[in-house]
Amino acid sequence: MIKLDKSQIAIGNYHYVSFSFDYFLDSVQKLGIKNIELWGAKPHFCVDDQDQQTIREIKKQIDDRGLKLISFCPEQNTYPIDISCRETRLRQRSVDHMVRAIETGALLGSPTLLVCPGNGYMDEPLEAAWARCRESLLALAAAAQSCQMTLVLETQSVEESNFLNNVHQQKKMIDEVGHPNLKAMLDTVQMAQFDRSIDENIRILGSDMKHVHLGNTLAIDRDLKEQHIRAGILTGKKVSGHIGFKEGNLPLEDYLLALAGHHYQDYVTIEICQRAYFLQAEKYAREAFETISQYLA
Repeated sequence: MIKLDKSQIAIGNYHYVSFSFDYFLDSVQKLGIKNIELWGAKPHFCVDDQDQQTIREIKKQIDDRGLKLISFCPEQNTYPIDISCRETRLRQRSVDHMVRAIETGALLGSPTLLVCPGNGYMDEPLEAAWARCRESLLALAAAAQSCQMTLVLETQSVEESNFLNNVHQQKKMIDEVGHPNLKAMLDTVQMAQFDRSIDENIRILGSDMKHVHLGNTLAIDRDLKEQHIRAGILTGKKVSGHIGFKEGNLPLEDYLLALAGHHYQDYVTIEICQRAYFLQAEKYAREAFETISQYLA
């Protein structure tokens, strides 16, 4: 049976934010995970708070433990950051912020940076937000190229983005931007929300798929009230976010076997990011790693 290798597994600090960054790194080292993904948010690492000295210090903390930073994910949803918004000054500030994030990620030694599509207004044509996103991504991809980094574009739920929710839209945007430093990532929670599969994502994205977030969730059909009131707007299944790996209903083994079957060579990041897990971060990291380790080479 073809399997992924443990050297392809990473974990993010998403649910470790009630603990220090040192604790996160020591915990990952203790669990035997070799790769990390850095969420650029409070309290561990906010892009605008960093200078070259603090970036060097963070990098040294990682390197001294023999860990590898494989992806940088600057916060883009709860910050006032939106690369697709209609307000010109806000959008430009957002692009400028993401350029700084790219430069910061490069100094940290990260090969990839996660980028979210942003959002448009419900009372404007979706094509307008789409065009603004495409323009912003082209500028960011050029910045990434100059820093020798790769951007990986994430799909999001309709509550987070009203124009880029599924793999078909993801592929269309990447093709329209047409830049070698813009690729795609797959998030299993997003994928489950829209009843997609690993096979379909790889068939559509091909070599453009360069990163995976492995998360678990409870994916359930929306109730009749939601279907009636929000018909045509609130699409996809209802999900409970990125929860503990023993608590969701996604077929994680099938996902990993499918990736292995397609000879996927890049990284898979364990993502847990619900507040319910913040106070026992290592426990849930251990559960997640133990759950998937049985499916790894």
